Amino acid sequence: TDARKLGIVPPVRESGDVKGAPGCILRGPKGEVEVTDCVIVAKRHIHLTPEAAAEFGVEDKQIVSVKVGEPGNRETIFGDVVVRVSDKFYPAMHIDTDESNAAGLSGTVDGEIIL
Repeated sequence: TDARKLGIVPPVRESGDVKGAPGCILRGPKGEVEVTDCVIVAKRHIHLTPEAAAEFGVEDKQIVSVKVGEPGNRETIFGDVVVRVSDKFYPAMHIDTDESNAAGLSGTVDGEIIL
């Protein structure tokens, strides 16, 4: 929604993968700054510890689907979800605001990983 409002079409990529991405000019009350290689829409992804990944039977960079919501109440299956594994992560799924709103989600929600 923000990108559309700003008139830009950023690529969908894994967070942190900004090489070659479009740039933008940020303007504020104290001036402006031009930044390059920065504008993306982050792919939906799950952060897991190595222990949690082993428990769920998934590996780093694996693509899965995740079911969220209640049957009959906007139950949604998100496909193309990237699993990211690190001992620095706390288990959590990251989706953007538009995806969350479309599924009627807010706050902490449980999901089911579908292999």
